[in-house]
Parts: sequence; C-alpha cells; structure tokens
Amino acid sequence: MKSFIDFVAKFKEYITLTALIVICFSSISLGNKFQLGGFRTVIVGSVGWLQSVIDWVPNPVALKSENRAVRELNLYLSSELIRSRKSIIENEKLKNMLSLRDTTKMELLPADVIGETIVELRKYVTINKGIDDGIAEGMAARTDAGLVGWIVAVNKVYSLIELINNSNVKVSTKIQRNSINGIIEWKGDKEFNMINVPDSYDMKVGDILLTSNYSNKYPADIPVGRITVAEHKVGSLFKIVKIAPLVDFSSLEQVFVISYLPNPERMGLIKEMEAKLKTRKSK
Repeated sequence: MKSFIDFVAKFKEYITLTALIVICFSSISLGNKFQLGGFRTVIVGSVGWLQSVIDWVPNPVALKSENRAVRELNLYLSSELIRSRKSIIENEKLKNMLSLRDTTKMELLPADVIGETIVELRKYVTINKGIDDGIAEGMAARTDAGLVGWIVAVNKVYSLIELINNSNVKVSTKIQRNSINGIIEWKGDKEFNMINVPDSYDMKVGDILLTSNYSNKYPADIPVGRITVAEHKVGSLFKIVKIAPLVDFSSLEQVFVISYLPNPERMGLIKEMEAKLKTRKSK
C-alpha cells in the first residue's frame, strides 16, 4: 500500500493528465452535444474530486526538500544567535576595559590572549603583543577586574605572562579599607591564602585587597581579590584568611599590560640578596 501511495504521489501530475486525455477522447466519441454537456459536467466534477484526492497524498521529494531548507535555516539562525551573544559579551568587556583606561594615570597597552601554557606546573598565557608594541619583560598585566600577572618573556611580536595563581608566586598586598599589609599565595585551590596574619589584625569578609607599595614586581593599588574567610586559627596566634581573586583566570581573553617597570636598582638588590641566601643554603 505504501509503495502504491508513493507511486501516485510521485507521478500524480502524469496520472491526472492521462485521465483528462481519456475523458477528452471519450467525450469526442459521444457525438451528441446534449449528452456531451451532461457528461462534461459529471467528468469535471469527477476530475476535481480526483485531483483533490491526489493532492492530499504527500510528495516525499517535496517534503525532503522542505525539511532540508528548514534545517539549513535553523542552523543559520543558531549561528547568528551565538554570534550575537558573543558580540554582546565582547562589547561589555571592551566597555569595561575602555573605562579603565579613562580612570588610570598609567599607560595601558591592550593585548589579546592567544594561548595558554603549563610548564613544570606553572601557568602562563601568551599575548599577541611584544617588543615592537612597547612591551618589556618585568611589566605587569591586568584586566578591568584586577591583577593577572607579569611579563616573564618577550620577543618582537609575542609575550608570555606568568599568572599570579601559581604556587611559586607571592603578591604583596594591602587591605583597601585600612592599608594593613600582607602576603598572599596560591596553593592549588580556587582561593588564595594570606600568610602569617596576626590574630589582632582588623580583617573582615568582603574587604578588597590591592597591590601594596612594598611590592617589588607590581605597581601599587591594583585590585587583587576579596576576603572570603577571616577567622581565628585554634591554637595559633594567626588568622585563617582566604581571598577570592577578582579575575576569572578560566576565561581570559583580553588584558592590559601596564607600561611600568620596577626600579632596576631595587630589583638588583633583591636578586643579590636571593643569590646570597642560595649560596648559604648550598654550603
């Protein structure tokens, strides 16, 4: 039955034409015009009914073509929706970054993150700007939200940023509310720890941390994180302090490199001291 319906649907135009031709020849053979008129009325009605029946039968070729067109339209609309959402998110990020440039006195060099690298468990990102764009090793990088890291390697067109969420990195910070200083470090969790914080220090959940004036890597007053835990450690003179970073390191796309280099004499003195300590330990 299905094969018959498919056959009728595929050749319905030819079947209708054949029926009309047969009817025409039958009418001509009658000869009597009065009989022909009545017969014509019956035939026209019958042909109309037959055509309506045949038209009701779906055309699989046409349906297949329509389904393909609908799928292509859905794919196009889905792609356009994704592009529109991506444009809205990118515009919002760019708006925030542009507002940052308007509020800071430091020269900011915009760059796109084009890669992520892990070397010996240390996290780095690559940006598409280098020496030719005015970037130098030792400069800090940030987003509109806060501190990202600092430039550890650079060539003419690319630079490598060591992120602050590395276990070997320590950042000198201060609380924005009262300027209490402290060192934060990352131990593999989602949050940073502030180390050796005396229990008497005034620290509250929600306090914002900035880079301090004591930092030998980063310019002062760059937002770093927000305190999420500040509580007494049982049996100790120190607090447990945890800080959530303000930057979402899982979705870095654009950064600003701060056109600022630490004082070379200060950096030289620190490196000299570190070298002496290593020498003493090796003896």
